[in-house]
Amino acid sequence: MGWLLGGVLTPVITARLNGVTTVVSVSPLLFVGSALFALVTVLISCRRPGRLAGKVSPVEAVRYTEGKALKRRGKRSGRGVSLLSMAWANLGRSRGKTFLTVLSLTLAVVLLTATVTFTSGFDIDKYVSNFTASDFILADAGQFQTGGESFSDEMGVPEEVIDAVDAQGGITGSGRVYGKTAPALEFVTEEYYRSMWGRWNTQEQLDSMVAFKDRTEDGLLADRVQLYGMEPFTLDYLTVLEGDISKLNDPDGNYVAAVYSTDDYGNPEMSSHWARLGDTVTIRYVEEFEYYNPNTGEVYGSLENVPEGAAYAERAIKYRDVEYTVAALVTVPSALSYRYYGADEFVMGAETFLRDTETDSVMYYAFDTSDEANAAMEAFLQDYTENINPQFDYESKATYAEEFESTRSMFLLLGSALSFIVGLVGVLNFFNAILTGITARRRELAVLQSIGMTARQLRTMLALEGLLYTVGAALLALVLIVVTAPFVGPALNGLIWFFTYHFTVWPIAVVLPLFGALGVLIPLLSCRAAQHFSVVERLRQE
Repeated sequence: MGWLLGGVLTPVITARLNGVTTVVSVSPLLFVGSALFALVTVLISCRRPGRLAGKVSPVEAVRYTEGKALKRRGKRSGRGVSLLSMAWANLGRSRGKTFLTVLSLTLAVVLLTATVTFTSGFDIDKYVSNFTASDFILADAGQFQTGGESFSDEMGVPEEVIDAVDAQGGITGSGRVYGKTAPALEFVTEEYYRSMWGRWNTQEQLDSMVAFKDRTEDGLLADRVQLYGMEPFTLDYLTVLEGDISKLNDPDGNYVAAVYSTDDYGNPEMSSHWARLGDTVTIRYVEEFEYYNPNTGEVYGSLENVPEGAAYAERAIKYRDVEYTVAALVTVPSALSYRYYGADEFVMGAETFLRDTETDSVMYYAFDTSDEANAAMEAFLQDYTENINPQFDYESKATYAEEFESTRSMFLLLGSALSFIVGLVGVLNFFNAILTGITARRRELAVLQSIGMTARQLRTMLALEGLLYTVGAALLALVLIVVTAPFVGPALNGLIWFFTYHFTVWPIAVVLPLFGALGVLIPLLSCRAAQHFSVVERLRQE
């Protein structure tokens, strides 16, 4: 049964993992290992009881009944004896067994509550917003591939493709994101350059990289830079840290926004860029490079003239320098970004970008649709990118919402299955404790009936015992959840970037009636099985 259950759950889990093929193993080692684990568990469980039983003489063992050896002295209570007090006293006969039974039931409740808390804490807004910005984003299929090629002219979205999308109607807002396809450079200090690239390179590698960089007269290093051109619709999806991003829409203002990186939780890393609000940024648009040997100074001219295996560096010999003012510090949603790193980034207004870079390649076409048109647009784009023009692909909020629900369902299924298994073990433990307790006390229970306890009172007492087990498990689970909540919440929030912790106890309220029913039914059924013999017959048993 365990192997079959694992075979069912494994494909559900691996379906959510990239590059993983589902293979359900039938290796004999699985079954041998499970058998050995069970054997060791039983041997450990039997060791102490066997040692204790071995110290008792055969005569004493024959006369033994559970709890008989427990002798306590205490004051006589003047409140009398009730069925509840008798049930409570019976639980105290073997405190170790009672505790383990309650604990096994508690673990099932805690695990179920943890599963519900975990899956309900998945924040769909955080998840979807991390992968997309607008309702739909259209681009070259290679732009959406992890580890794909750098953006180039060939990957631009043509206007006829955009027109085909617009013709579907229902679009409430749209905008283009232009990508840089011509070489451009910025100028940074050597200290900043080393601080950025030192995270991935050794000191020797850094020294070599700096030596091969072209320098200005004042010692600044010429380093490549990534530029965006954004229309007003897409600019609105940027997160502004400082400044006024609306200035980028002024084509005569020569304004840019410096792009800062974020961590997995969307927090900006202020050390990820050198430009600050109000700084002047010089961008060099290169029309022609020449290549030379930095060690000898020999000039090779074009890249084709560089001898095979020779060391070479490049420097711009034909270019335009344009100065810009940093109007804002921003972060760009990953959905609208280049999706690769390694250079400082600046955002320009679309008109400024087209004018200065002299390129017009559309990296993304982003747009929103009305609720009524959303499904139709999804169907159109799916058919268009799969059958009509497969060079292009798209992302949508609906796609990522579906992926999110699939991921959450996987964790919910896995957690529920584990909760069921642990719960089944707890219920079996509980059934064992009740049944063995009634069996070991069958003569004692017969004595109680012989001196006046009715069958109904006996069943009530045993049912109260069962309820005390289950109520104790629920209360212990509640205490554990409340005590651990201040630690679990922050830990989960810090562990998963799209998680928002919510304190949850309603699974206990759901499970409590079920446990209550089990606490009553199992003792009653066990008692009925024990009462197949008459009181006289049970009194004669030792």
